[in-house]
Amino acid sequence: MPIASLSFPLPIRRRPSVAPRNFIRRDRAIELFESLRFDESVCETLAYLLPELRIPDLRTQAFSFVQGSARVHLSIAGERLVVRAVLAALPSATSATAALRYFLSRLSSTGQVFQPRLNERTIALEFADDLRLLHPHKLIEILQRLPMEADSNDGWMVGQFGVETPDREPLTALDDDDSRRAIEIWQLHWASVDELMVECRRRRSLRFLDALATYAVDQTRYLLPLNGAVRAKLNEAADVFADKDGYPNRRETTLVKCIREMRAIEGAELALSLGHANYAINPLREGTPSLLTSILGGGSTMQTIGELRASGRALEAAIELIADYHYLLAHQTWSPEIEAALRAALDGVSNRPWRDVADGLWNHANLTAKIYGSHGETDRDEPAADHDGDSRYEQ
Repeated sequence: MPIASLSFPLPIRRRPSVAPRNFIRRDRAIELFESLRFDESVCETLAYLLPELRIPDLRTQAFSFVQGSARVHLSIAGERLVVRAVLAALPSATSATAALRYFLSRLSSTGQVFQPRLNERTIALEFADDLRLLHPHKLIEILQRLPMEADSNDGWMVGQFGVETPDREPLTALDDDDSRRAIEIWQLHWASVDELMVECRRRRSLRFLDALATYAVDQTRYLLPLNGAVRAKLNEAADVFADKDGYPNRRETTLVKCIREMRAIEGAELALSLGHANYAINPLREGTPSLLTSILGGGSTMQTIGELRASGRALEAAIELIADYHYLLAHQTWSPEIEAALRAALDGVSNRPWRDVADGLWNHANLTAKIYGSHGETDRDEPAADHDGDSRYEQ
């Protein structure tokens, strides 16, 4: 029997609480760099990125901050700034060889500004550069990317290679009620995605595949404080099945396999990858009025969704709108007023028939774009019309 509705429970994952950035400080850091006052430029850049922390004199005192499970350390040695996050302490020789192979193949690459470094038996992600070459924009990129890589890989490596993590920030465990609810959300989500995958394969619609892939990964990102091995496994699969430029056949196969693997995860295994984390730097992007307009406003995407509704294809219209709302909530931070409005839309259509979902989110999207959006923005990129070797899919 085809799936009749979807449930949109309240999130367990805590929304990051990060003070807004003062862009005047970023501009001031650039002015200091251009005036050859490099130490002051570094401190001003850090104050821009980390407005809630006190920045010391890095020549006399090392500075550290927490990003998820990663502890990031900064210091100035001579005329060089060093940024370092310890990933793992290697165990026996056999496991160490496998772990090193992973580091070399997955965490290092030509042209990457930071690289994994081995010091005795400890591996860390490290960046070091002369202060005179360290433009504030470069330092901002480093401090946004390096901690994210450390946070994404340290927990997964514990189970995969048996490594120790001597400098890892512990996560806050969920209480019993949240843990039980998280397992229920996980099981219901992947059971629903599994049923929707049947519809996707029957319809052979690339638009449906795009929307389902987005919803499959973004609802878990929005609802659950997922970390460790399960998050790493899901993200690895999502890199393939959510890639709109990839071959649809490969994307579909990867999504089917991912659904099977995610449904096979037992509650005890999932619980090991759940925990609340603290972030000194906002891990999400800051939502903007132009983004609301481009996604929920009257662009070509919304026009196509309107045509789907008019032709009676309520399921396809609903899935696209559901995916858009989860994308906005999973990847961006919003003012309390806008976040409440986006959440209210999902609450209003939870467990409703597809026609009600399509109509409710359609009307809400247009109203939200009108109230909170901007005008004159272009629509976000559409999927390519042609996919070589996959002509069995239609737009």
